[in-house]
Amino acid sequence: MTKARQTLFAALSGCLILAPASIRAVQPQSAPAAGAKLPLNAVLVLTPQFCATKFKQGSFWTTGRETYQVGKMACAELAPALMPAFAKLTVASAPPANGDAQLVLIPNFANAHATTAVFAFSNREMDVLLQWTAKAADGKIVWLQTVQGESKHHMGNLFTHAHDVTLVARDSVKDAAAQSVIKMEAAPELRKLGSEGASAAN
Repeated sequence: MTKARQTLFAALSGCLILAPASIRAVQPQSAPAAGAKLPLNAVLVLTPQFCATKFKQGSFWTTGRETYQVGKMACAELAPALMPAFAKLTVASAPPANGDAQLVLIPNFANAHATTAVFAFSNREMDVLLQWTAKAADGKIVWLQTVQGESKHHMGNLFTHAHDVTLVARDSVKDAAAQSVIKMEAAPELRKLGSEGASAAN
């Protein structure tokens, strides 16, 4: 092997040895694990108006008039669904005074719709749109998001219709609650707020 080739081989060998170490040195920090609890003291605001939210659909003379009591169902489902996502979660019937919580969560229904069953004992689908407004302790909005909850439910006959309408609405709201947890846990704005609160406490 000539001297020039020996020199070139030595240089290439050095690059191969040093490259892995250089690559490891610039590895980014890992993101929070999926499902990691948000380090926030949060208040979930469930106002009487929100809990009374209803959507009506259909006509008495054609498909029949249906009422979906999504607010009542949401006020039963949201707190249990969201509680594991936060360090602390309390429920209030009105927004707290500024400074009383690191995060204030205010839900609102934007819309709901169910497909029409053509035949008895067929399946119906329903979706609901749930809007979230999240405010910091100073009242500033830090996060806005709309989530969609979906469900499909078997419809019975005339005698079980009201019960089946309740079930399809309940399942849509439960799905919206589950989707809300996923969105909140993944929101960088909420993660940042939690980190800032932890830094201030230290």
